[in-house]
Amino acid sequence: MNKQQLIQSLSERLSLPLSQCQTFINASQEVLAEALLKGESVVLQGFGNLSPWVQGEREGRNPRTGQTCLIAPRVSVKFKPGKLLLKTLNPENKK
Repeated sequence: MNKQQLIQSLSERLSLPLSQCQTFINASQEVLAEALLKGESVVLQGFGNLSPWVQGEREGRNPRTGQTCLIAPRVSVKFKPGKLLLKTLNPENKK
């Protein structure tokens, strides 16, 4: 599912106009990104946790030439699914 499909699905499920759902999704992305930029974790109870982590500088290799190069450090995001999401995805596991 891509962003437009998510907006369409929300619009149908909530009986709201597409534009309103698009505004909601865009605002949600901005709020999440701002929190992660500040180094804060985002906890969506039952769905999961998003937390920023810094990938350190490391050596990589160009697959075409085999030449090594340094990959600059960057901030990435880790996602840990919540219990409710895992239970929904795996209904046969009754934990």
